[in-house]
Amino acid sequence: MVKVLVVGQTPPPYLGQPIMLQKLLDSGIADVELHHVGIRLSTDANEVGRFGWTKVLNLFPIIAHIWWARIFRGVKILYYPPAGPNRVTMFRDFAILLPTRFLFAKTIFHFHASGLSEMYPRLPAWQRWLFRRAYYNADAGIRLSELTPDDARQLRVHREYVIANGIDDPCPAGPITDTTPVSTQRPLRVLFVAMLRESKGVLVLIEAAAQLAQRGVPVEVEIMGQFISPEFADRVHARVKELGVEDRVKFLGMLTGDAKFAAYARADIFSMPTFYESEAFPVVLLEAMAYGLPIVATRWRGIPTIVDDEVTGFLVEPRDSSPVADRIAELAEDPALRVRLGQAGREKFLDLYVWERHLTNMRRVFLDTAGIVDARHDEVTLQQPAPSEAKVEALA
Repeated sequence: MVKVLVVGQTPPPYLGQPIMLQKLLDSGIADVELHHVGIRLSTDANEVGRFGWTKVLNLFPIIAHIWWARIFRGVKILYYPPAGPNRVTMFRDFAILLPTRFLFAKTIFHFHASGLSEMYPRLPAWQRWLFRRAYYNADAGIRLSELTPDDARQLRVHREYVIANGIDDPCPAGPITDTTPVSTQRPLRVLFVAMLRESKGVLVLIEAAAQLAQRGVPVEVEIMGQFISPEFADRVHARVKELGVEDRVKFLGMLTGDAKFAAYARADIFSMPTFYESEAFPVVLLEAMAYGLPIVATRWRGIPTIVDDEVTGFLVEPRDSSPVADRIAELAEDPALRVRLGQAGREKFLDLYVWERHLTNMRRVFLDTAGIVDARHDEVTLQQPAPSEAKVEALA
């Protein structure tokens, strides 16, 4: 039995990486025994990436629990999701990894947040020294897409894997597609789901809604998620009022469970024009595909891996509301196009992004790292040399 210590945050807050980590812990993996030390430094979305002295104090019991698991449970493999390009979370990683990583025979980094390696050239010399000791030379690194920044290779991992996120099918009976023509009595329903920060593209989508109103396209935008700060909430609400789209933009707040998926079920399309610096492989796009929703998103980080332009949705350049409005208007005018793109997205989800597939690939990483060969391993679909001489594998 391979013992792995999973160190990381589980919900709350209900964000992509904590949700994926909780699902991993809840799933039984053949021949693998997962132990968990939680990082519960932020319980609310607007606390993520912010400094606080309480967070500093809470690091000490986390470090103690990691030592305890290593010594008394005999766990020899450390699994850890490193920070994105944020200095506060980078220092959190320093505080956890520097006094603990050396205890373990093997280390696996899972890059749920992308772009960490892009920080390194901007750091002062003393921080680069800590950075190398905390992050360099892990035994395995997992990227979510070949299009995300190659953090694993830059951090000189010995073996790199490319594994897409996966989820349980939230719509097992299949989506019900509404092909009613769009009208003032039946506006096009556009859904946005994310933490509400500027780089997630929420203001871009609101500005697109205003452009559509000027064109006479009946659209209703539902925005789900928690604001990153009260100040940003005030700014967004002021912008909605300034553009005169109060009747077209609705804020749902943070929803989970049935209430969350009811919003997907009543939507016609999904849009998230993100340019978030830590974006990697948004789980919300998989949820939208599961519900058969055509997607309007950006060519950013790993998103083009998920969304095939003009096949499962449309891709536009970041930070520009006009092409977002253009694509939404095109979908509003053509119900058959919405159906075709949505069905293609649903099929791609079932083929590539279901949880069972993701879990099989994660098992492969754990067994490989432990040096166990299993005939049930999936075939490797990509092998290419890396500058660091790491082995790169994209698992089916």
